[in-house]
Amino acid sequence: MRNIVAISLPNSLLKPLSAEAKEEHTSRSEIIRQALKYHFFVREFTRVRNKAMTELAEKGITLTEEEIFEKVS
Repeated sequence: MRNIVAISLPNSLLKPLSAEAKEEHTSRSEIIRQALKYHFFVREFTRVRNKAMTELAEKGITLTEEEIFEKVS
């Protein structure tokens, strides 16, 4: 089921959004959907990473960002 959500954007966001949609042959709605999906993915990834880092630190294990990236890639 789809729902309609109205948002207000300043011209500084609306103009590049419209240009991007035209260039990508897609809708502004699709770009906003993709941006939200990315936002929620990054937010969840950060939450999981922070939790894992806390648990590892409690065990005396420390990893750098590069080591984490290597392990999940």
